[in-house]
Amino acid sequence: MKASETYNKFVASLTGRCGYRAGEKILAAVSGGADSVCMFLMLKRFLPEGALGLAHFNHKLRGPESDRDEAFTRELADRLGVPFYYDSADISAAASDEKKGLEECAREYRYDFLKKTASDNGYDIISVAHNSGDNAETILMHIFRGCSVDGLCGLRYRSDNIIRPLLDIDRASILEYLQEEHASYVTDSSNADNSFMRNRVRNELLPYISEKLGYDAGRVLLRQTEISSAERDYLESRAAEFVSENTEMLSNGDVLLDPEAFRNTDKAIGRRALRHMIASVKDINGDSPYGGRTDIEFSSIERAAELILSGRKGPEAEIGRGIKVRLTHSGALFYIDRSNEEKASADAEDQTNGFESRTLPGEEAAIVRTGRGFTPGNGTVFFDKAKYIAIINASGKAPVLRPFETGDSIIPFGMTGRKKIRKLLIDMKVPYEKRKSIRVLASGNEVLWVPGLCTSELLRITDETEEILQINIQEER
Repeated sequence: MKASETYNKFVASLTGRCGYRAGEKILAAVSGGADSVCMFLMLKRFLPEGALGLAHFNHKLRGPESDRDEAFTRELADRLGVPFYYDSADISAAASDEKKGLEECAREYRYDFLKKTASDNGYDIISVAHNSGDNAETILMHIFRGCSVDGLCGLRYRSDNIIRPLLDIDRASILEYLQEEHASYVTDSSNADNSFMRNRVRNELLPYISEKLGYDAGRVLLRQTEISSAERDYLESRAAEFVSENTEMLSNGDVLLDPEAFRNTDKAIGRRALRHMIASVKDINGDSPYGGRTDIEFSSIERAAELILSGRKGPEAEIGRGIKVRLTHSGALFYIDRSNEEKASADAEDQTNGFESRTLPGEEAAIVRTGRGFTPGNGTVFFDKAKYIAIINASGKAPVLRPFETGDSIIPFGMTGRKKIRKLLIDMKVPYEKRKSIRVLASGNEVLWVPGLCTSELLRITDETEEILQINIQEER
């Protein structure tokens, strides 16, 4: 395919399937490889001046090669007069820390960075460089893992504000375009590492299947997307109608479903409706553990469906990420397991037994009592004063309220093990965009309090506590 034909197909996809509208600003995710460089150059050619930005995330996985990619993309942006945005993380360490696979962890960090960068700098759309070959590989991987019709749809041209304008263009056409434009790019050596599943599918499996069948299996897989996408969209619309008519979002973030309606609906519609309900459940901070995404394990959906169909009140079904479902007299309730919160309240009640409010020098330590003990607000904390002073004396540093730093850690209330603050925020489902606004009260790297989230076990009030110290944060205005 000639460069002009490839470009025209790109523009048709961008303005048609991807839904780009004139005046929108696009942030291009560029790794430095052929696909992303091709996408970036086409966007630069198409968009008016000032409407394009280049974002690069360094995963620190390939040593000097990763730094080379960063330098290449920075130079590319500078040469073409496009704003350059950059971030990095030691993904290998993060994946180990968070007990995740390298690919999953890298994707999470990269997309968190892209979304925050776009939001902070006024970009309407994030453009990523998946091509038609990537799409075929994705479909085949879905098939081998076991999938519904959704898995046969492959990658979406647009997901929220993320677009994939290269999905109609194959790798050969991309390389031809770059050659005709005399454009350089870098090569990722990890693409030849077949320990990664996608590389095995790309480098070994698809070529083998195509050879044995006598035709390009990837093209056949791609033809399936049109059929499957139409069927998926129809089922999704039916499921959305069902959710709208038969569920109720409660004020505390729980979701209530009419179980009788669920028993009478088609199984395919019911499963999709369950995914939407689970993705809608919110925690005490108003955040969804699944982030609104519906990529919930099939086994979790089946457990929820089985419980609702059984009609048994009392038992709970585990969904994942703290979400459970049980049948009540009002209906099937999807909710966050708040047993840990209740335990913390009970522990707080135990701490206050036998204590009265005491006046400390210069300030009043007033404990607010409720039926379950005291419940300080996000800006108030109560410590054992002697323990607080001992920590300060041991470190020689006065506590400071500041943004958290690398190396900061805390022994969370009620636990014995130490936890890095970053890991704590991940475990507590604090969204990436909110983490940088988190403040900690720390003496050196010893965190005593993460306001609104966690206090240190080291400062627990016990029967031996003689004086209670109250600390308040007054919001700056």
